[in-house]
Amino acid sequence: MKFFRAPLAFVLPLAVLFVSCAGRPSLREESPLRETPPPAAVSLPPEKAAAKLEKAAKRVKQNGREIKKYFELGEDGRIFVKAEIDGLTVHYDLEGPWDKGSLTVTFLIDDDDSGMQLKDSFVWKPGADNAGVLLSFDDDFSETWANNFDLFETYGARVTFFIWGSFTPFCVRALEKGHDVGYHSKNHLDLRKQTPGVFMEETALAAEEFRNAGIPLGSFAFPYGFSEPWMHEILLKHFSVLRGYGVTYRLYRAREIRNGYIISKAIDNTVIKDDSYFRTHITAMLRTVKFLGNDYIMPVTTHDISANAAWGIAPQRLEFFLKTAGDLKLRFYLYSDFIDT
Repeated sequence: MKFFRAPLAFVLPLAVLFVSCAGRPSLREESPLRETPPPAAVSLPPEKAAAKLEKAAKRVKQNGREIKKYFELGEDGRIFVKAEIDGLTVHYDLEGPWDKGSLTVTFLIDDDDSGMQLKDSFVWKPGADNAGVLLSFDDDFSETWANNFDLFETYGARVTFFIWGSFTPFCVRALEKGHDVGYHSKNHLDLRKQTPGVFMEETALAAEEFRNAGIPLGSFAFPYGFSEPWMHEILLKHFSVLRGYGVTYRLYRAREIRNGYIISKAIDNTVIKDDSYFRTHITAMLRTVKFLGNDYIMPVTTHDISANAAWGIAPQRLEFFLKTAGDLKLRFYLYSDFIDT
C-alpha cells in the first residue's frame, strides 16, 4: 500500500482503442447507470485523510458486490473502470497477466479533497455468476458455421445464428447442437427504404416458413443494423428480441434484452484489423464485463468464420474469444434465453 500526493489526477487505463465508423454515443448511453457521488467532504487533516484512504482500500480489496463499479470511454476510446466509495474515486487496472485462473488487479484511490492517493492491489479470481456474452453470427454462412460446431463444443459455447433467406436443414442441426436460430430477413434489404408491404414480407411473413418447420425464430436482427422505432413496435409483436449492429461497446441486463431492442458490438476482421490489437481489445472487453460484478451481458456479432473475410472472424480469433470468455467463467447466452415462455 502506497500513499502519495499528486498535483494531477492519475488514471490507470485499459489501453484499448475502439474503432468507430459512425461516431460514439454519449457516455450516458455507454456506461452502466450508477448513483450520483455524494458532495465533496470538508478537507481532513492528512492523518485522517490517510485513514479514510486505508479504510476504502480494505473495501476495494474485498471486492464485494456492494461496490458499484462502472466503466467510461475516454476521448481516445480507452476503457476506464472505476468505482465511487465514500466520496473517493477508485481506478482499476485490469491489464495484468492472467495466471492460473486469477488476475492481480492494481488500483488507485484518488481523494480530490486532500490531494492524496493510495495505490495497492489484490488478486481477483472470477467465479461463476450470470455475467456473460451474447455471441451471434449473421447472414448465410451455414456451411462454415457447421464446420465449427466442434470448436463451439470444445469451449462450451452456445451461439445464435441469424439466418437470411429461406429455411434450410442447417437450422434443425443448429438447434440439435444446442445453439439458436434467429431471423435476418428474406433478402437482406435496407428495411428503412421499403414499403410497409415489403417490410412485412421481408420480416414477419417470411419467418412463418421457418416456424412451420419447427424453428421458433424468437429474435430478429436488422440487415445492416438499420432500423426505425416504428419497426420495433411492429416486430415486437412477432419476435421477442430485436437486434441492431454497431461498433461500440454496450452492456445490458437480462431485463433490458427481454422483449426489447439491443445493439450488438461488431468484432469482424474489418472492424478490428490487427491481431495483437484484437487480443488486447477482446481481453479488455471480456474482463470488464466480468469485473463489473452486476451480471451484465455483452452482445457481440460477426459473420463468416474465415481469416480472409472482411465481414467475418478469423478462426484463431474466434478461438481466442471463446477461450478467454471461458477462462473468465462468462456464460454463453442464446437470444432464446430471453424469450418468455
